[in-house]
Amino acid sequence: MTNKFGRFTEWLSAVFSRTPAVVALSVVSAVIIWFIIVVNVYPQTPQRFYNIPLDTAVTGTYAEAEGLSVVDIDVESVNVELVGDRSQIGRLTSEDLTAYIEADTVTVPGEYPLSIGVRTDTGISFKVDSVTPATATVRFDKIETRLFPVSPVYPNIVVTSGHAMDAEEVVCEPAEIEITGPAAQLDEIDRVEAYYGKNQEIDSSFSFYTNEVRLYTDDGALLDTEDLEIADTSFQISLPVLTTKELALTYTVTGARSGFDLDWLKERLTLSEDTITLASQTSTNLSEVDNWSVGEVRLADIVPGYTKNFNLEFDDDLINRSGIGSVTMTFDDTDVGTKTFTVTGDNINIANAPSNYEFKTVTKRMDVTIAGPVTELEKLDVDDIIVTVDLLNYNVEQSTSFSWTPVITFYRQNEDEKYRFWATGSYLVAVDRVEDTTASSDE
Repeated sequence: MTNKFGRFTEWLSAVFSRTPAVVALSVVSAVIIWFIIVVNVYPQTPQRFYNIPLDTAVTGTYAEAEGLSVVDIDVESVNVELVGDRSQIGRLTSEDLTAYIEADTVTVPGEYPLSIGVRTDTGISFKVDSVTPATATVRFDKIETRLFPVSPVYPNIVVTSGHAMDAEEVVCEPAEIEITGPAAQLDEIDRVEAYYGKNQEIDSSFSFYTNEVRLYTDDGALLDTEDLEIADTSFQISLPVLTTKELALTYTVTGARSGFDLDWLKERLTLSEDTITLASQTSTNLSEVDNWSVGEVRLADIVPGYTKNFNLEFDDDLINRSGIGSVTMTFDDTDVGTKTFTVTGDNINIANAPSNYEFKTVTKRMDVTIAGPVTELEKLDVDDIIVTVDLLNYNVEQSTSFSWTPVITFYRQNEDEKYRFWATGSYLVAVDRVEDTTASSDE
């Protein structure tokens, strides 16, 4: 090799001592000779290429066969040094090269450090001397499309006083949305919201549109949607607004006769709830209503320790905003007791009997239990108790012997006098219809 370069140097010196034309021809010849020598002596040469994009496709790999895709990678491009035939590799450009991840060993979702290779479709052969960086951290997962229910959220919409949102009747159209992305990330989605953030005050039913979608995990964290493909959807949200009214809860006491101090009794009867709030889609349903009756209380049932439960029922066009399904009535029986009296026939009377019949009481003696303030019960005499069989609604087609529920009242010296006694329990008086007095007088 040394002898060859020595002879070439001597020849070159001789050339430069000749005429210019000969010199020029000699130089060209020397370059050609030099090129031939270099190609034959050094046929392989290195070549550097920069910023080769990293292709994340896994076509033809086990990863593809298992339905896996690259969902995250920490390398975007690489620099490479290739070695190849000097006459061939010099024709390559960066655009002719493709960097790829070697994913043949990946079969399940997860994160892997994978080697990076380089290839070309030009048909030019080369050897990869170096790749920088040589590996990439790659996360694989299955890409799926799932359907999620959508919850409308409108935190800055408020209703005016006397109105309320009927949350159970809020409508969101469409009610579902398709989301495509890595299975692991789709698994994190607990709630999908169609969000509307504008401030608005409303007093009637209202509709609006929004295309803002928010995703949340089960612990309320907002999910990053960068790796997810969310269908571009415009949601129409309709908010029904109700008219509301707070009503006092009331009840009716039955069986209280004239002269009974009903106000005193009601002061001792207490409901577990004083009011209830009802709502309606139309204001007219509640415009003329100021209270709501829970039902009836039979005076004869009230005794010391008395309680009663009322189940609340409403028309279909009314909504119970309070959520109260029942109320309980209790009786303050402080200083209230009971006492049993034996009433005889002299105090058992018949009233409002049909004039063409005669009636007589078969029952001549009955025990009557009276409730009231203890101090006043002590002063009550059996002669103050009046048992009346009121036959105002008697039907002559009924049996001639029958039992009748009497009215039990108390003697008062004047009509303005109020009493606080009442008979507890149920009673019946046996009665006989004797004869048709009209028929007897005609004969």
